[in-house]
Order: sequence, then C-alpha cells, then structure tokens
Amino acid sequence: MRRDDRARPRPRPAADPAGVTPPAPGSAPPAHPDRGAKTAPEPLGARLRRLTRFLAATCLLCAVAAFPGSALFALDSVTVRGTANLTADDVLRRIGIGPGDSAFQVDAAAIRHRLRQDPRIADASVALAFPHRLTVTIRERAPVAALAFGDGYVLLGADGVAVARAPAPGPALPLLVDHLQLPWVQPGTPVPSARVRFGVRVAAALPADLRSTVIGVRVDTPGDVELETLDGVWLKLGDAQGLDERLELAPRVLAAIRARGIHARYLDLRIPGSVVVMPEAGQEKPPHRGIDARPPYPVPP
Repeated sequence: MRRDDRARPRPRPAADPAGVTPPAPGSAPPAHPDRGAKTAPEPLGARLRRLTRFLAATCLLCAVAAFPGSALFALDSVTVRGTANLTADDVLRRIGIGPGDSAFQVDAAAIRHRLRQDPRIADASVALAFPHRLTVTIRERAPVAALAFGDGYVLLGADGVAVARAPAPGPALPLLVDHLQLPWVQPGTPVPSARVRFGVRVAAALPADLRSTVIGVRVDTPGDVELETLDGVWLKLGDAQGLDERLELAPRVLAAIRARGIHARYLDLRIPGSVVVMPEAGQEKPPHRGIDARPPYPVPP
C-alpha cells in the first residue's frame, strides 16, 4: 500500500434529509434522551381516587352477591295441594325448600323433576307468587289394581306404573294374571307385561255401579279378562275390542238376572248382541241366552 493512500481521509456518511447524521459504521448508537431518567411519582390524589373506585366496585359486587339471600326475598309460606295418601311433609322433604328459604332458590323445573321421581306422584306443578308464597300442587298416582306377585302384591297406578310393594291390596282391586313371568318389577316404571297393563286398564275403567260389586280381576293366558263379583258371579268380558261397551252392559245384565232370581256361575258377554248365563250347579234352569239387559229391566211380577 502506498503512503499517500494511508493518509487519505475516509469519507463521512451522508446526512439524513431531516438533518440527522447516521452513526458511523462500528460506532455505538446514541443514547435515548429519556433512557435512565427517573419517573415522577404519581400524585397522592390520583392514587386515592383509584383506590376509592376499587373499593366501590368491590362493595357493589358484594352487595349483588348478597342480594338474593336478603330477608326481603325469603319465602313466608310453602303450600302443598292435591295430597290424599301423601302428607305435606313428604312433599316438602322431596322438594327441599321451605319457609325462610330465598325465592331465588325456587327452580320450578327441578322441583317438578324431583317430585316425579317419587312413584306415588304422577305429576306436579309449581307456582311462585314472588317473593313470599310458593304453591306446589301434585297429582298422586293412586293405586287402582294390586297385582298378585310373589308372596304379596304390587300396587299399580292407572298408567300401569308400579307404585310400591305391599303385603295386602288395600283399597286397590286385586289383579290375577295367569302364568305370569315378570323379569323385574321396579317402582316408578311400567310393569313389563301387556296382560298386566290390560288388567289395570280394566280395573281403572270400571263404572262406579260395577266397581262397587267387583272384588277381583283375572286375565287368562290368551289375554281375556274376567271379573269376580261379591256374590260369586264371574263376568267374562273377553279382549280389548269392544271392552267399553261390555263394561257398560255388565251392570244391567247383573241386575236382570238378580231380578229373575237366577244364581249364575258366570255371565259370558263376549258374543256381541248376546249374553250367555251359566247357572250354578243344582239349578234346574238351563243356560239363558239373549237376556234383554236394556232398561226397563225384565222384572218378574
């Protein structure tokens, strides 16, 4: 390298149009004018205002959280309606809400669901007169038939749902189903047998003047139903087809044979337009057919 080349000065970097000269290659960047400067402390008044806003927001949240539990919204009364076999205490234990509880705890759908889990309750409704009065109305599943099962009975509602097991039928109508084999019987669920449900339907559909004289229902293997009366007469009603008409006819037929002094073993109403009467053994009268059971009844002089 020549001597005059070493002495030649290096070119300076061109100036920025804004008047700022960029740093030379290899040199450190200039320090930021604010870097290293101390921040001025926040004024006391500003800090107090911020703390006040925070405390106010906290108090508001606490008030909102406590609002539903205020005594202003406590239930004064919980009324239970529609009970016959159940008591109001049974229902209150099931719903888990009573006087003194907050009205905001009332969930009508949840209460109705809890009540319907009891097989003795078919349905329920909930009415809240906000905020102090709650009314719960239930519809009980009254047993209409008592299915002979095992060494006792299974009480059945009109919908075929098992209500409970019992040692005796009580006010329900005893139901006997021939050669019945049930895989299970669970309270709160329908009995898994079409013949049982048919027998329950008959027990629930009996007219009042017939129900007072019937002491039992029997469903045979083919699925025909028979009724046993207080005086030992069996009414053969057949299957489900035309059942309502035969149930309406049965009290008139019973009245007609009693008026004639006929002691029958059974009355067969399965043939449309005809009644077959089988007298008890020892009676000289043959079976009677075609008894006119339409009023006025044929009453002997």
